[in-house]
Amino acid sequence: MDKFYRLFAAIDFSEDQKERLYEYGRLIKKNSEKGSFTRKENFHLTLAFIGETRKLELVEEAVEEGVKLSRVGPFVVETEGLGRFKTGTGDTLWVGIQESQELISLYEKITWCLKKREFPVEEQRFKAHLTLGRGIRLNKDINFAELAQKAPKQIVPVDTIHLMNSHRVEGKLTYTSLFESSLNKF
Repeated sequence: MDKFYRLFAAIDFSEDQKERLYEYGRLIKKNSEKGSFTRKENFHLTLAFIGETRKLELVEEAVEEGVKLSRVGPFVVETEGLGRFKTGTGDTLWVGIQESQELISLYEKITWCLKKREFPVEEQRFKAHLTLGRGIRLNKDINFAELAQKAPKQIVPVDTIHLMNSHRVEGKLTYTSLFESSLNKF
């Protein structure tokens, strides 16, 4: 029987960049009543969430084709500010990513190639972000705008798209790159 994978296409970050995001997450954690925070090694920028499948090779083909069709060469993404998705049980806090034509093209082409192969892909507007944590309730005396001003500003070079597997290792959520597609220089 083939193995089940829980997959997503993503942009990975360097150890230094992950460290800066992690430290910012620790600042938020210190100023929170509760929340589940992202582990340093798990910071990434999701381009397309695929979900559970046994069809690893077909997903690899879709990601590779999407990257080629996008005609995107190496570029940079820039982080900006703190945002949140509000829920009744606590907010999801995230660091924003400046929208760029390269990101949109990669998202559109990769999701199109996945849909063409009949993988279910979320039908919502692409909002590039780096999740710091979920279920977060900030302390009542914390000013969100002041906390947002402390968000790390980073310029991140992008030359590879990863196909990541989300799985548990010794009870810890872990993201492992299973496949890489390099951005071509045009």
